[in-house]
Amino acid sequence: MHQIICMMKRYILIVAALFTVVALTSCKSLEESTFASDYQNPTLLPRLTCWIDQPSFENAYGANSWSAKPSDDLQHPYGMTETPYGKGVYEVTEKTSLYTAEKRIQDACTIFVHDVYENICDPTTRRAGNIVLRAGAIYCKNNYKWSWLSGFTLGILNAMGMPMCSNTTELEVIVEIYDLRDNLVARFNERGYAKYPMAAYHGYYEFQRKAADMALQDGLIKIKEMIDRDYSMIVSKLK
Repeated sequence: MHQIICMMKRYILIVAALFTVVALTSCKSLEESTFASDYQNPTLLPRLTCWIDQPSFENAYGANSWSAKPSDDLQHPYGMTETPYGKGVYEVTEKTSLYTAEKRIQDACTIFVHDVYENICDPTTRRAGNIVLRAGAIYCKNNYKWSWLSGFTLGILNAMGMPMCSNTTELEVIVEIYDLRDNLVARFNERGYAKYPMAAYHGYYEFQRKAADMALQDGLIKIKEMIDRDYSMIVSKLK
């Protein structure tokens, strides 16, 4: 009996120690590589200014507290009024901090700006127009098929790397290109897909954030292929 009690105490201590490690490493931040796609178009467009439709991403991610107030580091010429591409559609750069508590929206801004500057346009050329990113319909669902095993093993396998659950995100990605007179040159619409597991150290939110970022990048890769296909037409209309 004494041996059984000792074994139970030892088991509890091991579990407690593992959960302590998980707690100390939870909510791990996303790596910088998350925001940098390495898929570059073979032929780059002339330089375009980036804009993002913040309300469309707020609607997609269910964040209804969006504000039209721009960040302090930008001087938006249209302020809080209607812009040429809709209310709440802002010009953004790599230094932009959007006025939102939803990290996935700031991620979208970071991913889009990097993709445009590095993989879609040649930033050394003369500016030829604007490029706008919008979000459409979204499918976002968590799969808890591993939860029963997590509970049965008291989280020990999760601490060793077994997923606790996974998130599937499918996002409608919309990209529009305009010339310097705000005439629509091209519009592309694709669905990005991603599935990402939740490890114990991710925290409940971060794995959903990672899936959303991967889905956006998947959609942008498909759109970049369409831009490359229509390259000649786009360049001719931007002149």
